Formats: sequence, C-alpha cells, structure tokens
Amino acid sequence: MIKRIFEKKVFFNKYKLQKLINESKFSEVYQGINIINKELVSIKIENSISANNFLESEAYILFTLKGFGIPNLITYGKSGKYNILVEELLGPSLKEISKLEQIKYGFPIKDICMIALQGLDRLEYIHSKNIIHRDIKPQNFLIGRKDAQ
Repeated sequence: MIKRIFEKKVFFNKYKLQKLINESKFSEVYQGINIINKELVSIKIENSISANNFLESEAYILFTLKGFGIPNLITYGKSGKYNILVEELLGPSLKEISKLEQIKYGFPIKDICMIALQGLDRLEYIHSKNIIHRDIKPQNFLIGRKDAQ
C-alpha cells in the first residue's frame, strides 16, 4: 500500500511508487516504475528532517561499490522534505525465500553452500573498499533481479 502523501507523487519527473516493499523506523522502500521506459525500480524514502541522513550515505556507498552483485544506484536527491534514493530492483530476500522453501521441502545443501560463498564474496568485496556493512541479516541479502522472475 502506498502512503497517502505519496499516492500520486512522481519523483524526479519519472519515478512513480507502486507498492510498499519494506519499512523501518528510518525509511520506507517501495517498488516503483520509471514512467518513461517502464523499468521497475526500488525507491527508498526517508524524512530529511531527521537527525540521521542514512540514504545520502547509502547513495555514496552504492556509487563507490558499483557492481559485483551490489544493486546499481540510479539516482539520489531531495524532494520537498524527503530524501529519495532510486536503485535497481532486485528479487526476494533470503528471509522470504527461506520461508517458502521451508514450507515446501527445505533448502538443498548445494544451494546453501552457493549462497554462502556468494555472500562471503560480496562481503569481501565490500571490505576491500574499506566499507563495513554493519547490518548483516537474511533480509539484506537479495537474490536475482525482479524482472528475471
């Protein structure tokens, strides 16, 4: 569901919210769409009045990391009293996948090993750029691209 204040809002003249994906005490994450080329994107929104400006830091980190399984930063800026970060939309999180897999059959050991190795590779890459993640949890590891599903 889209919050009422954002219902008809278009950010940066081309990004429109479609549905809420996640929310925390600092920000909200929406699936959005580029109304010009119909590309699906992830749009993160935080109130710029708060003491913390996490999205500006996240935009800098995404710009620094570019590639190697890290979502691509599309744009970052301010819109009224909000900070807006638009990035590549990825697939479901490990937490979402594990809920589905446990209901069906459980995770095959081969898949667990592949996910673990890729996760470690990503963390090693992040650390090689002198960045510490500080929020490692299944919700923050996303699998695949949304358009590939």
